[in-house]
Amino acid sequence: MKRFVRLQVFAAVLVLFGCAGLNSQTGLDSQAIANPSEGALPDTGLGQYTRSHAMNPNPPDRLGGPEEIKVSVRGGSVRWDLPGPRDMDPAVFGTPAHPIGFENTPFPLVGINPGMRQKMGGAYTIVNHATPFSDWLTVGTGDLEMTLVDATAIDGAKTKDKVSFAATFDAPDKSHKYRVEANMALTHGKFFPTFGGVVTDHLLHGVTGLGTRLMPTEYTYVAFWAKGKLFVDGKLTNNNQLVHMMITEGVRKKGKLQSDSGVNGVGRVVHLMVPPYKLGPMGPEKSPLKTGYLPFPEIKKRMMKTKAMIMAMPDGPQKKKMMGKMMATKELMMHTKEHVMKAMKAGKMFGQPFLHVMFGNPEIKVRHLN
Repeated sequence: MKRFVRLQVFAAVLVLFGCAGLNSQTGLDSQAIANPSEGALPDTGLGQYTRSHAMNPNPPDRLGGPEEIKVSVRGGSVRWDLPGPRDMDPAVFGTPAHPIGFENTPFPLVGINPGMRQKMGGAYTIVNHATPFSDWLTVGTGDLEMTLVDATAIDGAKTKDKVSFAATFDAPDKSHKYRVEANMALTHGKFFPTFGGVVTDHLLHGVTGLGTRLMPTEYTYVAFWAKGKLFVDGKLTNNNQLVHMMITEGVRKKGKLQSDSGVNGVGRVVHLMVPPYKLGPMGPEKSPLKTGYLPFPEIKKRMMKTKAMIMAMPDGPQKKKMMGKMMATKELMMHTKEHVMKAMKAGKMFGQPFLHVMFGNPEIKVRHLN
């Protein structure tokens, strides 16, 4: 049992919106490059704190006792996030002259190293990898049921937290039906805590260093990190897969993922993320999801729409700036498509290799268990 828990140390953090993007350079082998001013990036952030707790045999209980959270969405609105670029918030990443937010972690678990940031006019623009945090969303419906127990306060060798989760939804083109299940809370993380697997009433992401900085800083009502399964058209395609869920304040306006200055506490959204990693006998193993869905026709539509909008703008600095960003995005997605098609031909990938799906208007019931 202790050996299995040790294996979970690194596996847990991969779930925190830390899935690899679609670019061939992305993943656990994508280590941070040297910081031009100081050599190799320092081991900053929450890693040392979290690893020091990992083998604690008696992690403390949650102050105030355990809470049970039941959440349901029946026939609710679903937003499927397509792979794409992510704008870089200066509040989180600084500027090329004064970069911040570059913890030495595999992309994009926490920080983004300076060498992976595109820049223009003295500011960072987008990450040079496709990410699960784009502004390109498709709309559908889905169902979700979960029962969570938040009992353990912080990481350790064991946990009293519990996860029972199931969600169903369709592919954007209705070509496949998906079901994601999760039932084992991950006891601890590596680069940042998982709080025993379930956490309530916390800030995550952005400037916090708790998860990828590509998501804005957001108040989180409840979140979990667990081991789970993916079913496609009723068939189990991925087992022992890493699954992350969180219910947060709204972080988008008209579909656009906001910077920290645009997050204002309105609404509640369920985020479901299944990255391309599973729990193996020696730890996390790269395991792209076998979704069978190719997002590129839908992405092309979004890019053409954006291009038409830019071309209709009056000539000037803003139009020039947006056109430059559009060309960078086009190049990024061309490389992404080439990588995916090559990987599929080699039998290493079967469609979009990760999931980031959002459910709106969750029904939430909370019960204190003591």
